[in-house]
Amino acid sequence: MERARAVLLRGIEQGAMPGAVVCVCRRGETLWHEALGTTAGTTPTTLTTLYDLASITKPLASASSICSLVEHGELLLNAPVAGFLPEASALKDATVHHLLTHTSGLPAWIACYKDEGSGLDAAVRAILKLSLRGVPGTHYEYSCLNYILLAKIIEAATGTTLDKFATENVFAPLGLTDLTFHPDPARSAPTISQEGPRSGEVLCGIVHDGNARAICAEGNSVSGNAGLFGTAEAVARFGETILHGGLFGAPTRQRWLTSQSTPPGHTLAFFCKPNGLTPTGELLSDQAVGHSGFTGTALVMDPESGCVISLLTNAVYLDNSKTEFLPLRRRFFNAVAGAL
Repeated sequence: MERARAVLLRGIEQGAMPGAVVCVCRRGETLWHEALGTTAGTTPTTLTTLYDLASITKPLASASSICSLVEHGELLLNAPVAGFLPEASALKDATVHHLLTHTSGLPAWIACYKDEGSGLDAAVRAILKLSLRGVPGTHYEYSCLNYILLAKIIEAATGTTLDKFATENVFAPLGLTDLTFHPDPARSAPTISQEGPRSGEVLCGIVHDGNARAICAEGNSVSGNAGLFGTAEAVARFGETILHGGLFGAPTRQRWLTSQSTPPGHTLAFFCKPNGLTPTGELLSDQAVGHSGFTGTALVMDPESGCVISLLTNAVYLDNSKTEFLPLRRRFFNAVAGAL
């Protein structure tokens, strides 16, 4: 893995991110687990550094909670959204499946907090005012708004919040105590956000995403699109449970690893080819699936090689990071694929 390591070190030197922690596993064996660089210029990263996972929250917390409910016979994937959110008149033909696969017709993003203020209920009200950009099931548009609604549906279905349900029913049973919505700031890599409450401030143990931060401001709920923190090892171990079993039965795992939507391709939880958002580089197999996070995080699983790769950074801590980081991430995954 030295070539892949060199890509990361060069990226740190060139200012694409302050540091990174990587974990590469194959069929239960850890091939590479290393902390590189710093969290903010001075403090060295460690294997236990917690990173803001950003949109990796979607598969690890929200989709896993929904699918747990489905496997327990408590929820249907084709359940109408309006059955949980009666005021969702624009989404009267949309289902939970549509939200999971970003085919509900909702637009990509709005600043929910500017319209209705803080809290999950306020964000849901702002979303339900929107007009759809396509008929549910016919229009794919990757949207954080789908997963904000899923957090509310999980609350309606279970009587508890997403963070509590995911912890008790997904993370704790798997022993993944380093996946949490309530991180220790002393272990957390800092970020700087330019949106939402406290924009422009250094955030440590506080979610970077503006909508998620506004939702958490009430203190009684979390968002379904972002807010989960974790270590590279915990993220990789979660990926192994999807690829090799441990969380779901085979029928659910199959739907997490193959497209469940019309092109460009999205499983029940991950991007898959030919979707251009799939963060797998150019050399992993066409069966590889994955998800990335805006802060500079990625989880990739390749059924062909049996490999799981997690790469966690806080690239958004640096001003020029996004333009530098995205091509670096592709080069990194190509180098890992070449090593494998």
